[in-house]
Amino acid sequence: MNKKEQDVIQKLKEKTGNIMVPEDVKPDRIRQTLEEADRKKGKKTSPFRIGALAAACLVIVAGIAVYKTGGTGEGTGTGERTWTPARSLPEISSEETVASADNYDEVYEYIDNYKKEIEAEQRAYGEEMINESGAAEKKESSVDMAAAESVAADTAGAADGGSYSETNVRQEGVDEGDVVKTDGTYLYVLRDSRKEVSIVDTRGGQMKETSSIKAEKTGDIQEIYLDSGKKRLVLVCSKYDNDGLMDRAFAYEGMTIAITYDLTDIEKPKELGRVTQSGYYQSSRMAEGYLYLFSNYGVDWSNIERGMPETYIPRINDTFIAEKDICLPQIKKGRAYTIAAAVNIDKPDEVADSKAILSEGGQLYVSNENIYYYETVWGSGSLGDDEQTTIRSISYKKGVLTPGTQGTVKGYINDSFSIDEYKGYLRIVTTRGEANSVYVLDKDFKIVGSIENLAKDERVYSARLMGDTGYFVTFRETDPLFSVDLSNPKKPKIIGSLKIPGFSDYLHPYGDGKLLGIGMNVDEETMITDGVKLTMFDISDPSDVKEENTCVLKNVYSTDVSYDYKAALVDAGRNLIGFAGDTNGGQNYYIFKYDTSRGFISQMEEEINGNGFTGTRGVYIDETLYVVRGNIIEAYSLKHFKKVGDIIL
Repeated sequence: MNKKEQDVIQKLKEKTGNIMVPEDVKPDRIRQTLEEADRKKGKKTSPFRIGALAAACLVIVAGIAVYKTGGTGEGTGTGERTWTPARSLPEISSEETVASADNYDEVYEYIDNYKKEIEAEQRAYGEEMINESGAAEKKESSVDMAAAESVAADTAGAADGGSYSETNVRQEGVDEGDVVKTDGTYLYVLRDSRKEVSIVDTRGGQMKETSSIKAEKTGDIQEIYLDSGKKRLVLVCSKYDNDGLMDRAFAYEGMTIAITYDLTDIEKPKELGRVTQSGYYQSSRMAEGYLYLFSNYGVDWSNIERGMPETYIPRINDTFIAEKDICLPQIKKGRAYTIAAAVNIDKPDEVADSKAILSEGGQLYVSNENIYYYETVWGSGSLGDDEQTTIRSISYKKGVLTPGTQGTVKGYINDSFSIDEYKGYLRIVTTRGEANSVYVLDKDFKIVGSIENLAKDERVYSARLMGDTGYFVTFRETDPLFSVDLSNPKKPKIIGSLKIPGFSDYLHPYGDGKLLGIGMNVDEETMITDGVKLTMFDISDPSDVKEENTCVLKNVYSTDVSYDYKAALVDAGRNLIGFAGDTNGGQNYYIFKYDTSRGFISQMEEEINGNGFTGTRGVYIDETLYVVRGNIIEAYSLKHFKKVGDIIL
């Protein structure tokens, strides 16, 4: 993929980031569909097919965005037409605290406002198109058909040094679900079908499937959690068909189910309870024995009816969410909810607390104390220079969810690594138009410090905010790694920058004074990516950041880590860097160690024989590395990196 294609796809992502994408066009679904079809034909799926279909699906999402937002035509002077949202930046509430609904009618008004706006835009769009098509038909009807055909054609952290690895998580101390977990004895693996979890005994240097758990009548298993101390395994599932548990409207929108099992008898896991909530699975976290489950519920706003909450209110365990538990947005409209439910895994058939965040669609960052829900509010600026991000907080502690503060910053947030809570302050890196900013907010979400108009003509690709110092990478033609002094929240300042070819789209601390970057190398003449790039930055002096060593894998054109940080196996204590990379011949698993003088040293490069859509994971137990993909687990010695076993589930 060349730089121009990357820019196009990135812009689509930016403009459609808040569109709730149908499950069938998500990356893992794309991969699953292709691989299942190719498997039936007896051939291996080419990564290029997956990439091409993924790009096509981005176009579909862009189409959804146009349909959802409406638009008006604007002449470009070139004979082409572009369609931009027919809306100015909406008024954003100046209230400092998150508002809860007094009654369902109040919620209805927010959704009805969205409905009216969209219908007005659709009418304006339709009338314009009717007028234009009518005039054209008087000349020659085939002209419009040719134009339509032309348009259609154009749019065709692991625990360091431990005895076993843990899921690489965004926030230390807050666990996340994954497709593989281990307790140091057993591997818990989500099978390729997403209908079953296998429990594999690794003792004695052998792998043996001890038992399995099937997700019957619960749709697909998305992720799993393991609490080895309490001997609990939690399956997080998404369901889209109607099996009689819920009425048709509820099932149509989908539901998310969390099922908890007792592992006391490892050969006969026992279900302890389950909870259900409206919407498809978005994310989850686990802390202090509580599962925090997040799902997205999109309202069919074209069919809402006042006085009929079943047409616009989500449910948990088949009970409507109470009015007081619905958090209202900062703008006077909404079309969807992110539902947050807390479940005590000792009482897994009950919901300890819940909240529904009404919005137009946003993302989550979960700190050790708060859930931050942020969404981009887009205006009509052609350069994207009027977008803002609204932020709402909900504190959590031992299953209790309490709405908190809300506020606004200019620009959009690249991902959850660009927002971070530290010592009572919220630090945020944003991009707005053709420049970037750093904001520091206090507990009341007042901006107490900022740096604006950074790195013009660049955009943020990755960030890592670490204590009193933050680092972020921007890219367009070069890869500036910026270091920011955040020790004085009221006076953040850029203290260093480093420009090198390519970009790092994932950053990971690697011991004292080191920061690992994983991304892509870019040819400086053609500006085309030509391989996966590993970079070790020397950040011992944040004001003088250095590129200490690099390694470019010329035959590797992408890595899962770029879009899924859980795919990274990084352990500075063991001096271990592991990840899966895509090559023309398939996918390989790579292990590197790092030496200050010698740089990145390749320890292992082995073909991954699994062929699944759940993603590849590297997990270690003691001195054995297990590479898991689909229904195949391959074991390698961490002493000599030779294969020592495998199993097909």
